[in-house]
Amino acid sequence: MSSAILSELWRITSFRLTLLYGGIFAAAIVLLLSFVYAQTAHHQNKQVDRILTNEVRVFSSTPRDQLPADIEHEIRRDFRHINLYGLFAADGRLISGNMAYPPRNMPLDGQPHAVSRKENPELSATNIEVRAMGKTMSNGEVLIVARDVVLLKQLRLALLRGCAIFGAIVLGAGVLGGVWYSWPAVRHIREINSTTGQIAAGDYTRRLPLGGRNRELDVLAQIVNAMLDETERLMGEVKSCSDNIAHDLRTPLTRLRASIYRTQQSVNVDSPLRSMLSNALMQTDILLNRFRALSRISEIEGKRRRAGFSTVSLEPILRKIVDLYEPLATHGGVRIEMEVSSNAVLDCDGELLFEAIGNLVDNAIKFTPHDGLVKVALLSTADGPLISIVDNGPGIPQDQRKSVLQRFYRVAETSGVGGSGLGLSLVDAIVKLHGFALVLDEAEKGGTRAQLCCWRRAMIDKPAQA
Repeated sequence: MSSAILSELWRITSFRLTLLYGGIFAAAIVLLLSFVYAQTAHHQNKQVDRILTNEVRVFSSTPRDQLPADIEHEIRRDFRHINLYGLFAADGRLISGNMAYPPRNMPLDGQPHAVSRKENPELSATNIEVRAMGKTMSNGEVLIVARDVVLLKQLRLALLRGCAIFGAIVLGAGVLGGVWYSWPAVRHIREINSTTGQIAAGDYTRRLPLGGRNRELDVLAQIVNAMLDETERLMGEVKSCSDNIAHDLRTPLTRLRASIYRTQQSVNVDSPLRSMLSNALMQTDILLNRFRALSRISEIEGKRRRAGFSTVSLEPILRKIVDLYEPLATHGGVRIEMEVSSNAVLDCDGELLFEAIGNLVDNAIKFTPHDGLVKVALLSTADGPLISIVDNGPGIPQDQRKSVLQRFYRVAETSGVGGSGLGLSLVDAIVKLHGFALVLDEAEKGGTRAQLCCWRRAMIDKPAQA
């Protein structure tokens, strides 16, 4: 399972809760079985110690001349070979038993002790703990009784191993159960992310999907969908109102312009009235251009221009735009340069793309001071072709770079420059129609850098690097 999938699963509350409760349950089982193990080990050691104590007491009460025979008799009875006996003289010489030497460093206090197998390898053939009890007899001889607890130790180890295996199984089942239960929620969140990306890109007809299993997400999606319905309705009403105004006023304004023009032509050239009529004619043309721009934005936002898509080469479009706007730049004392490092072709509407790039170049020239520079570049990136328009004008404040894409919005610092505030709105509508992205940021030497990223992506968070 990839780290990306695990990261997505970890963000799901149900998955984390499943892991948490599964881990708690597994830990509880392990603790319970560990307690059982500890109690079992303690009980077994007590049983062994009781046996050793009884044997030492019996041997201690046996007459001295009969003791060696009784020890040999017990050795013969031990068919499992787990008991060890030794009767040693005061000098350590073995008198009777199957223990070659007394255990080293073991107190002869009549109490059971665990004897180290490393220090006394001769006690047992197994590398397991041996419990022994030693006592000094009244005649100075030493009696030692020991018992190899290998079987008991193996039983406890098997129980401990079972605890670990069972805990791992429970935890693994919890993980798998969490994945099984949470994976639909991950898919649902992915669908929500995809849909919200499309909504953020301007497709307000999209709605958040309902998963059917995660009630909380479904409730939230229904609330958001209801909000989107109301937002779309309000936006539609506002848009419809502005579109209707633009459409309804174009005809009377056209008639008004025609009337002004005819009146102007009938007035004597030397009359002061003629200049006033010329000014009225110019203002009427400005209004008509704004209404045409509004209608064009609405048409493009309505996605009614995709029939004009074809394979188009970008370099000729940029050269035509530079040739078209070079006289305007020269008139304003602005140099315009062009750099082409790619001869990319795109599936797009060439006329609309020409209009969008032309608006960006026009804005750059308009806001660039005298002796300034506007640089138009066609670059190649790993994602696709990139069109960059850089100027050294006043720039756009970072907190207003999204706002300038709205209709009629003007940056306060440039409010004195002529314009309707619809140019970038038109560019944004054309960019969204193509599925491209427009990135506005600050140029390296001040001013604005507008990047038209000509590849289809839902969102672009930072400028592309050529």
